[in-house]
Amino acid sequence: MLDFSASGAFIVTNEVVAVGTALKLIFAMVEGELKLEAVVRNSTAGRGMGVEFLSVGGKELAMILKALKRLRPW
Repeated sequence: MLDFSASGAFIVTNEVVAVGTALKLIFAMVEGELKLEAVVRNSTAGRGMGVEFLSVGGKELAMILKALKRLRPW
């Protein structure tokens, strides 16, 4: 993964997924398992895809923010 934020991520993959495709993502993190629904916003063959997280609840947001703090301590 190249980029991760509270609203989405860029996922490195060789798979081509059409823009607009709905996804169910599971991230295994130190903080626990994070399950999110997302939609593909852009996709580049051989590089990856940008996804926007949908309906991020309080629990999920807290996990994301804790992970971001751990990954980007500055």
